[in-house]
Amino acid sequence: MSQINLKRNIAFTTGSQVITMLASFVTNWFLARYLGPELRGQYVYLFTVNSVAWMLLDLGVSKSLMFSLQHDKADPRALYSYVIVYFVTSLFLALGVFYFAGDLLLGRQGYRYPQLLLMALAVYIVCFQMFSRQKFLFMGINRIHDYFTLNTLPTLTFMVFLLPLFWLFGVKSRMQNSFLLNVALILCIVLVYHFRLLRTLNFRFIWDRLLVVRLYSLGFRAFLSEYLVILMTRLDIIILKALGGFTQLGVYSLAINFLDMINIMAGMIGVVLLNKFSALQNDRESLQILRKVFLVMLIFDFVCIAGMAAIGLPVIRLLYGVQYQEAWYAFMLLIPAIIGLTLGGLFNTFLWSKGFPAFSFIAPAIATVIKVILAKLFIPQFGLYGAAVSSSLVYPLWLLLMLIWYFGKHKDQKPSQLLLRKEDFWQLKKTVEESFAQLRGRLGR
Repeated sequence: MSQINLKRNIAFTTGSQVITMLASFVTNWFLARYLGPELRGQYVYLFTVNSVAWMLLDLGVSKSLMFSLQHDKADPRALYSYVIVYFVTSLFLALGVFYFAGDLLLGRQGYRYPQLLLMALAVYIVCFQMFSRQKFLFMGINRIHDYFTLNTLPTLTFMVFLLPLFWLFGVKSRMQNSFLLNVALILCIVLVYHFRLLRTLNFRFIWDRLLVVRLYSLGFRAFLSEYLVILMTRLDIIILKALGGFTQLGVYSLAINFLDMINIMAGMIGVVLLNKFSALQNDRESLQILRKVFLVMLIFDFVCIAGMAAIGLPVIRLLYGVQYQEAWYAFMLLIPAIIGLTLGGLFNTFLWSKGFPAFSFIAPAIATVIKVILAKLFIPQFGLYGAAVSSSLVYPLWLLLMLIWYFGKHKDQKPSQLLLRKEDFWQLKKTVEESFAQLRGRLGR
């Protein structure tokens, strides 16, 4: 595998994220505007179920794949052999579970999803899992161009197909058909990149039982950590649905979508960092890199927050309608949550690169319990604003818990290593100027 170029990889992931965010914004605006809060709540709930369910099937293997490639130098053909076997097995399992117990899993309060949609959700969960593993394999073998295109295609193609096809769907079936279109597209993308991986790896089937055991021994810790982070960020949605109904959920989910679009940037950078840190195995150097990444992430956070504060409310009223204006107020209450979640996600990635220590899942477990308590206290009285406040209290606490544990356990490292310095700003300025100079040079050719 070629040398990992951190700046190039972050540039590509940032570029893919910008494209994804723009496409996601257009798509979410379109669906919110033309589905309305009730149908949008039903639509968003399907993806909330996916975000919880696919990780239960994955058991953290998506993360341990990349760790094994960089840290253990595992054979990528053996890794992908396992991925193929598991995809086929989990597809039949998911279809069976949702066929017989789909209603029970999604709940029957107020709305019952059609059987076709339940089966489509089963396919989507398994395909999204395969999609994630393909992405991490491409990153692990340092095929950043393939990672870039694979990362942008699902959201971008969905936007391109949805905008014209939406008007061909029957009025009563627009929510269902929009979801079915999403499922069909991700299935096609997974198949196309399956054959690309086969060619890239010069694939032959290799079954390595010990490697699979190693994947799960590492992956289970990653699973506990990531699954609890997902629960920490999604349980308030489930509690709000139970206590407030689909209408409040539809409005609050718009604020959460804005937060998620910001946090996806942290997730994309985190993938690059996990790849780099797993190969580096040097805490001091890793913390120096992480400090510079914190600066980039904070600048991105504050630019997004300032933009939303300045023009968010009139834009929401114009694009989504006055029935969604409460989403802006909820977003303003989520500002501490944005900082805590993005920086916490990056520091959690740093912990993962140390072999997925136990505290990487103990910290979100503590935070999740606290959030459930706060959400149940605040939501009945304050509705979606109570959900936002519980997040803004818990996410910074999650980051603080991880910092206290790491620097308490690693006495040779100091918290001051993560404090921003003047030289970090100058280095960032120099990097940006060099990047623009290279871009101008290429455009001038």
